[in-house]
Amino acid sequence: MTEAIRKTISGILLHPVGILLGMGLGGLYGWIDKGGTPAIELLGDIFLRLLQMCVIPLLFTAVVTSLAKLFSDGAARRYVTRLVLFIGLGLTVAGGLGMFMGEIGRPGSELQHQAKQIIGEVIFRAEAAAPDALANQTAGIADIALGIVPSNIFVALSSGNMLAILFFAVLFGVALGSIDKRRSAQAITLFESLYETFIKIIGWLMYVLPFGLFCLAYTQVSSVGMDVLMAMTRLVLLIYLGCGLLIAFYSIITWVKAGGGYWRSVAALKESMFIAFGTSSSFAAVPAAMRGLKDGLGLDRNSVDMVMPLGITLNPPGSVFHFALATMFLANLYGVDLDLGWTAFVIVASMLAGVAAAGAPGIAGLSMISLILVPLGLPVEVAIILLAAIDPIVDPILTVVNLQANSATTALIGGKEENAFIADEVAA
Repeated sequence: MTEAIRKTISGILLHPVGILLGMGLGGLYGWIDKGGTPAIELLGDIFLRLLQMCVIPLLFTAVVTSLAKLFSDGAARRYVTRLVLFIGLGLTVAGGLGMFMGEIGRPGSELQHQAKQIIGEVIFRAEAAAPDALANQTAGIADIALGIVPSNIFVALSSGNMLAILFFAVLFGVALGSIDKRRSAQAITLFESLYETFIKIIGWLMYVLPFGLFCLAYTQVSSVGMDVLMAMTRLVLLIYLGCGLLIAFYSIITWVKAGGGYWRSVAALKESMFIAFGTSSSFAAVPAAMRGLKDGLGLDRNSVDMVMPLGITLNPPGSVFHFALATMFLANLYGVDLDLGWTAFVIVASMLAGVAAAGAPGIAGLSMISLILVPLGLPVEVAIILLAAIDPIVDPILTVVNLQANSATTALIGGKEENAFIADEVAA
């Protein structure tokens, strides 16, 4: 009886309708209330912290365990080569789509006088509020590159420096898999047990998902003024349209590779997509995505544990698409025409900026667009201010793109559990 009640309650709380309803009501109330209920924002922050609480230890144990097993079996080299190849192709597609949609949609051209006036006011207010902060945010690429190699891993863990943590986890996992099997077996088992424990905690948190997304949607919508959104409507719509195409593209790849029906693959990842959209955090959605890929689609456990955490840090096609399209917006706004050579430059620079932004939070991540704009002679500060103004609206869908892209990459590399790529490699 107790088990039946638990299943009924979990079915209601985790049903897509309930999750969508919670998110929609939160956004509607945020639009009406305009941030007048700070307690809701507090609850949203608590929910997000609970999700993020397990992310670092979960990613660390997943990467260490999977790499240790792979190198212990001696089948990792070609595996990693495929990962780099698929990530490179995916980022190129995303950057190319951003430029294509910018060329077709021309988001910064023919703006109405009122829209230009509102954009000008946004820039003025932001510069007056935090001029020093904006200036400091545009020169962080060298620090981020240096920060990938941690001088103290415990400092990196406490500060949440994901690239540094990932770098250490990769080294640790490779080293653990390279020592004598008799000595590494117990350590690998320990890390597996810790990984399963964190997965269990994440599973408990899913029961409050509709309420958590209600609070987060309230915060995001209430923080954006409708006037700014209306002034940049064309850019926002193009971002959502492009992201929709990318999500459909990656969903089809996952479906074809995983087999079964299309809606089966969508259903397996729906929970992770809701979390990604509601929290705007790829890392918060990783546990649900890993569970969906393994339990829902039956993909190989080792490949999911290794590829998904690596990809979510190093493969951000949503950011690449965003940077390429935003560059076209700025180029239109300032009347700069981009020929074929500059178009190719923007795609490559968007890929580099997107990867760099994956390790930088908030506005610091948006500031990576300076890699593209400085050579073009476009104003970096204006770009950051305008992108930050619409960030709460577009960041959720960009996060879903990043999650779906890495789910598709994992499916391409890993294959099904019973026909795993690793097994084929060892057999060969």
